[in-house]
Amino acid sequence: MMEPFVRKALLAAITDHSVKIEEIHLFRHWVVVKAGRYEMSTCFSATPGYSEDARDTWLGHLIGQKAADIAVAYLLSADVLRIAVGMACLKCVIPLIEKVHENSAMSHFSEVTQKRPSCFIGHFHDAAVWREEGRPVSIIELSPRAGDIHWEHSHEALSRAELVFMTGLTLVNGTFGEVIRRTPNAASRIIMGPTVPLTPALFQLGLHWLGTSRITHIKKTLNYFGMGGGSVAHAPEGALQKVNISLFQ
Repeated sequence: MMEPFVRKALLAAITDHSVKIEEIHLFRHWVVVKAGRYEMSTCFSATPGYSEDARDTWLGHLIGQKAADIAVAYLLSADVLRIAVGMACLKCVIPLIEKVHENSAMSHFSEVTQKRPSCFIGHFHDAAVWREEGRPVSIIELSPRAGDIHWEHSHEALSRAELVFMTGLTLVNGTFGEVIRRTPNAASRIIMGPTVPLTPALFQLGLHWLGTSRITHIKKTLNYFGMGGGSVAHAPEGALQKVNISLFQ
C-alpha cells in the first residue's frame, strides 16, 4: 500500500476541494476521470500487496461526488482499481503546472547515462537498449527478466547509482521510501509514468524530476484506450502528451 508519508504529501497538494466528478471511464489498462479537467492513471494489475476483484468494478456512484474526497478515501485503499481512481482524482484537484518540458523526462538523460552509473526501477525500453549498448545501467525488478537485478538484491547497485529512474508504481506499492534510503549518492532521482502527479510536493520527498502524460485530445484517447491501447508511446498522434518538470528549472 501507499506509504503514509507519501499519501500525506500528495493530499497536502490538493487546492480544489469543491470540483465534482463528471465522468469516469474504466479500461483494461487505464482509468480516466473528468473533474474540471480530464486526468488519467494506470490500472496496476497483479501488484504485490494489492487486491483485485473483477466482480467489483462499478464506479457510477462516484459521479457528482467531490474528487478531493474520493482522492482522500481511495489513496488509503489496497484495491488496484480504487488506488487508480484515487490517483486520477488527485491529479484533477492539484494545481495545473503550466510551465513544463513537453517531452519525456528520459530525454534529458540520453547522454549523461553513457558514463554515469544509473539504475532503473522497473523495466523501461530505453534502459534495456542502453544496457545492451554497454552503458553502466542496472535494471531492478520485483519480477526480474534475464540480466535484471531482483529488488531484494539491489542494495549495492542502488547505493552507487548517480541517476535513479522509477515508475509511478513506486509511489503506490510501498517501496518509495526504501528507494530513497538505498540511493544516498543519487544526483538525480526521476519518476515517470502516466500515474505520476505533476506537483512540486514530490520534490520535498527527495525527487528531482517528475514526468507524466496529459490528455490533449479526449476523443482520440478514449477511443484508443477503448480498443485496448496500453502504451502512451503508441497512442494516436495528438491524443496524449508527455510532459515533465524539474526541481532545477
